[in-house]
Amino acid sequence: MVPIFQKLNFTKSEIRVLFVLLLILFLGVGIKITKGFISDDSALFDYAKSDRMFRDKSDNLLSVLSDTNIVVDSLFSKGELKTINSIKSSEDSLKNIDGKKKKKGKKGDDLKEKSININTATKEQLILLPGIGDSTADKILMYRKEHGAFKNIEDIMKIKGIGTKKFEKMKPYITTD
Repeated sequence: MVPIFQKLNFTKSEIRVLFVLLLILFLGVGIKITKGFISDDSALFDYAKSDRMFRDKSDNLLSVLSDTNIVVDSLFSKGELKTINSIKSSEDSLKNIDGKKKKKGKKGDDLKEKSININTATKEQLILLPGIGDSTADKILMYRKEHGAFKNIEDIMKIKGIGTKKFEKMKPYITTD
């Protein structure tokens, strides 16, 4: 027996297990190193190329669908068409005149001051306001249905989820006229 194992009070079976584990470790490292020398880089897959192909094909599909009205109604439901058109319009809104994409700004940057009447706005118009999402827009529409028109813009803070911070962000963009 090896003297170091005797000092550590290892039994013969413990020493055997330790040697087997070390042998497996060295074999694994050897195999890993050998595979590194033998294998070539052709086995690696280039995902960037497939991503570009997917993007190009989906852009072509969107442009074909938006340019033609042939059989489009039978291919997609109205909800799917609305989604396709919203994707297309959001992509178009992000493009500059040069065709380059610009950075997406904060919500509300495209709105003019006092541009949305909260008493007549649709859900889609309400969602354009900073801090307003789907559920909050639904709450505003529900409030209008149950309580009638807002008397002033501050009344929008009666909606659960709209506090002073959200109100201050949307204040320049809303009106009750």
